[in-house]
Amino acid sequence: MAWPVVCGSAVAERTRALSFEAGVLRVQVADAGWKSELQSLAPRYVATINRYTTETVQKIEFVVARVEIADQSLR
Repeated sequence: MAWPVVCGSAVAERTRALSFEAGVLRVQVADAGWKSELQSLAPRYVATINRYTTETVQKIEFVVARVEIADQSLR
């Protein structure tokens, strides 16, 4: 997928492209702060990603990752 090329390595390390359907690219982010920051950059990302893909991305939807507690001692 073109997401890491478009957003750069620093952002790619902290995000993950989840799906692409009906022109919407869904990208997982760690928290609301990242979501807010990346939403402001979304128009630039859309313009750039459309240079690398054959299907047009109309919108990027950033979704906050659900926090799952793996530590059994917290139960």
